[in-house]
Amino acid sequence: MKEQPFEMAAHSLVGYAALDLREGVEELLTAEFPNYHPERFAPVNIKISFSKEGFSVTLYAYEKNGKMPAGKGRLPVKKFKKRMKPIDFAAYVLHFAVSLSCDDFDINRMRVVNK
Repeated sequence: MKEQPFEMAAHSLVGYAALDLREGVEELLTAEFPNYHPERFAPVNIKISFSKEGFSVTLYAYEKNGKMPAGKGRLPVKKFKKRMKPIDFAAYVLHFAVSLSCDDFDINRMRVVNK
């Protein structure tokens, strides 16, 4: 699994997520974000949020003709955000799994005992 940095301090639980889409990333992005064009942008990150304000999907995309930062410089991205109904997003999803853990334990050391 590829590790991604994630801001962890401001959350009750943090963890990992996996998403399998029915038709692929480009179908979702081109259908839901009208200003996203795959010939112009490369997807960098997709954020799925659910709160009292509702359900939203945010795409962060790199402009392909942009200048790549030197070394470990910051990557400039364009933000595309859309509020959706969860059922509309679910139409694109084949499988979605999230695993969240408490900070007190290392889940890599976990062993299930009641199989």
